[in-house]
Amino acid sequence: MADAKIWKDIALTFAGKLITAGWSAVKACALVGIHRTAWYRHLSPPRPPGILVPHVDRAYPNRISDAEAEAFMELLNSREYANLSVTQAYYRMLDAGHCFFSIAAAHRIVARHGQNGDRREQRTATGPKRAKPVVHATAPNQLWSWDITMLHGPGKHTYRLYTMLDVFSRKVVGHRVEHTETASLAAALINDAVTVNRQRPEVLHADNGAPMRAGSTLQLAQSLGITLSYSRPRVSDDNPYSESLFKTVKYDLDFPRRFRDIQHARDYMAAFFANYNANHRHSGLNYYTPDLVHKGRGNQARLQRQATLDAIYARHPQRYRNKPAAPAVPSQAGINHKTTPLSQTA
Repeated sequence: MADAKIWKDIALTFAGKLITAGWSAVKACALVGIHRTAWYRHLSPPRPPGILVPHVDRAYPNRISDAEAEAFMELLNSREYANLSVTQAYYRMLDAGHCFFSIAAAHRIVARHGQNGDRREQRTATGPKRAKPVVHATAPNQLWSWDITMLHGPGKHTYRLYTMLDVFSRKVVGHRVEHTETASLAAALINDAVTVNRQRPEVLHADNGAPMRAGSTLQLAQSLGITLSYSRPRVSDDNPYSESLFKTVKYDLDFPRRFRDIQHARDYMAAFFANYNANHRHSGLNYYTPDLVHKGRGNQARLQRQATLDAIYARHPQRYRNKPAAPAVPSQAGINHKTTPLSQTA
């Protein structure tokens, strides 16, 4: 490093003599092999900095004092302004002659005090706190999830899509389209799904809708030997598999903006779910289909996929950095269980 510095000093000295003799700085620097900016820095070396004071500690004449900030926060948290947003409170204070700085400064003060979120008093629970549902499955028919969503019909008509799926395989095990959302229809959905699949789940998960918590639903589940699990109130991601499925349904390019009538909706959903179960390569299943996983043929499909990858690798090894390997079907899935996070679509 010292030799490089000595060489640079010699080059700068020689460049200086050339420039004194009438050469341009660009040509002189090019001749000795240094960049011209090095010559200009040599002419004006940087001055050592003085005492550096952080901006936050500098005594600006327009700085808001700690006393002013505390007085503002005390007023902001008073009974008159406690349930207002910072912006609403600021302008009301301004109209009352209590503010002597900008709205931006007010927001900075509030942020320093950690009150830049929702400052309103939150609704308190009247009953015991609902336990977080934690359920998981390591095989099909251990955990099912179901929910209801709305479909648009002609004019102001709407229909209700009831859908039930197996969480481990993501297979839609039952669905129906109806005019209304009732406990009797929910019970029929559960009963039909168990009958058609000739299998009942150990746990059936749902949100807190009225049909989900109806007495008839509870009685049917008890008679079938099914344990019911529920989402927590106002927790949007406690039933993620059903919500993800609904997004997949409604974001499909062929999904109608409106159905002509209820029979159109029933025919469309029947065809969609049949194709979904048989052909949809699901990201949460490492791109195997729900039917394959539900029937326990995931490993067979993986071996077939691996044979294809091996053949491609043998033919074109230069196209791969490493030998490709087909992933297996995930070994478990669950709600609030430690699994791979769901994608935005199913």
